[in-house]
Amino acid sequence: MQAAGIVGGFMVNNKAALLALLVASLVTTAHAEEFSKGDYHFSTGDEPAFVHRADVPSTWPAGVPGADDQRWRYWLYDVQIDHRGGRERTYVDHVFEPRSVAMLGDAGRFEIDFNPDCQTLAIHRVEVRRDGKWTTRLNPARISLARREGEFENDVSNGAVSALVVLDDVRVGDLVRIAYTIEGANPVLAGQRLDGYHVGYRNPALDVRWRALYDPGTRLAVRGATAKYAPRIDSRADGVEASLARQGVAAVQDYGNYPGWHDPYPWIQVGPEQGWHDVAKWATALYPAVTAPLPADLEARVAQWRRLPAPVARMTAALRAVQDEVRYFGIEMGEGTHRPQPPSETWTRRFGDCKDKAYLLATLLGRLDIKAVPALVSADDGKAVADFVPSASDFDHVIVRATIDGHAVWLDPTIAQQGGDPRAVDLSVLGVGLPIAPDSEGLEKISRPANARDEVASVERFGAAKADGPVSLDVETTYHGALADAARASLIGQRPEDLSRRYTEYYGKRYPKVEAVQAPTIEDDRAADELRVQEHYRLAMPFTEEGDGVRALSVFAEPLDKPLQLPDSMTHPGPLHVGMPGVYRYRVEVDAPAAWNARFGLEAQHRESAAFALDRNVTVEGSRAKLDYVLDLRARDLEATDVDRHLSILRAARDDLSAALRYQVPATLDTRQREDRLKALLRDAVKTGGAQ
Repeated sequence: MQAAGIVGGFMVNNKAALLALLVASLVTTAHAEEFSKGDYHFSTGDEPAFVHRADVPSTWPAGVPGADDQRWRYWLYDVQIDHRGGRERTYVDHVFEPRSVAMLGDAGRFEIDFNPDCQTLAIHRVEVRRDGKWTTRLNPARISLARREGEFENDVSNGAVSALVVLDDVRVGDLVRIAYTIEGANPVLAGQRLDGYHVGYRNPALDVRWRALYDPGTRLAVRGATAKYAPRIDSRADGVEASLARQGVAAVQDYGNYPGWHDPYPWIQVGPEQGWHDVAKWATALYPAVTAPLPADLEARVAQWRRLPAPVARMTAALRAVQDEVRYFGIEMGEGTHRPQPPSETWTRRFGDCKDKAYLLATLLGRLDIKAVPALVSADDGKAVADFVPSASDFDHVIVRATIDGHAVWLDPTIAQQGGDPRAVDLSVLGVGLPIAPDSEGLEKISRPANARDEVASVERFGAAKADGPVSLDVETTYHGALADAARASLIGQRPEDLSRRYTEYYGKRYPKVEAVQAPTIEDDRAADELRVQEHYRLAMPFTEEGDGVRALSVFAEPLDKPLQLPDSMTHPGPLHVGMPGVYRYRVEVDAPAAWNARFGLEAQHRESAAFALDRNVTVEGSRAKLDYVLDLRARDLEATDVDRHLSILRAARDDLSAALRYQVPATLDTRQREDRLKALLRDAVKTGGAQ
């Protein structure tokens, strides 16, 4: 006997109620219509039955945040999600108002992304309110569907399709309302879906709503919520509902330059309660142990590597092969978003994304008697993952955790042109990792190795043998560690003539009449992860005349420029992202003509904040002068309490990067030099005139 039915995920316990719901369903879908654009489809129609439709007030109340906003404001920001019965429906209802002519372009177009491999799109409303009246602007014939592949330039193809809605005649003060539902989800993430939602934005919002429905009996975990943002949890016969509503939400000031682990916008996460070991167990099924033979050429390489006596040497050989010989490209469609390709296929086609390359590397290391497993990390959120609801949705990258002599070694097979000892590579920016193994208990901290050496040292040598002759400039720049990796990756794809021209143009912006004596030479010791670039130039007149026989040479500590970059806002409340930890050195050596007298002397300056220490020293020995900078950037990020003092010191440090080395030229010598230059100019003028 059938005592109950289920319609739209709701339990119905009598025939009358069932009939009523069926009638309502027919009414709801009476206006539904399917539209095709090439290979893709969308539909129109009313909202799903689970949706609680919100009303939009006639006016924005005075005194509420946004009442006087002159840019943009949200009247309604509503997201409702139904997870029940595995249907995975997400309803979105946005009502926004452009308050400036500059914002009309954004108000007149709206883009909806979905994946047609596992999702469908239904558009319910496209409306505009003007002078208190709502009019429909939903014109299916003008909605375009196309694969945008916005990530293709980042070597990722994810199969996403964008529905582009373009509206005519949108004016300042109009309210635009767009409501739609995306149904379906990637099946590979079953049991690992997570609802994350911001409850504050760059623009003020009058009404912010979030609601999610789960199967009956679901135990929920909540993160990110303070008492102000805590969702309400209700259990009913038809499911568990989590909801949050806020009114009069002020705009959030985004100062930029935040660490990856900090989100300036208030947020909440809600998802089924589970532990990190549950996530690892789910992921382990996607990375089964490989027992079948690998491609013959790869098996031969493995046999060759196995003859290397030291585990580190075997690990390095396999890592370099995957990094350099398997290019990065991801086809992230369907289950391919999280399920890697078999290692043999990745090697054969010589491309793969992070999970493909990590799976291949872990398999190779296992064949080399090195314990290794893939590990989930978040390149975007870093250590903040530890504060999230445990879920596979928290992660966006896969690396490898190997074990050498009982110590964890974190390896990223997606980094091309890496050098040195893998044990010295600093991946601490990732914060934490979740090893994919049956016995994985939780997140593990990724620390900066004690022997990590990320350093750059640049030396500029100016030689002026004659007071009235050209000046030689020899430049030597040496990179170590991650800075060497970055330089190697940049240089490897450049033609020598292009590199020479680019370097010459850099000095041409600092000094007039720069001539490259020869092309730059590059020495690369990849095993030591040390790369050296040497440049040689001839400068016609790098010293500028300042009057009264004073000549000045302007220099700039370019290697320290980016590490000491000022943030977008000097009133930043913190936390603050500072830069890549490392040691940055710059030296200027000047051999001036013997008759010139330096107008500067010994100098020693030290500046130090919670993030860095900067030393600047000047020494003079006869006609030779040296200016040394040493920057030790110790902290990648700063907590809010350290930011004010750091920025004050940083501003002063920036001023120190530029310097002018001044020399007093004897009067007789200065006069003779001027006469010689005048004669040279006249000779040039005569030659030029004769050539015409």
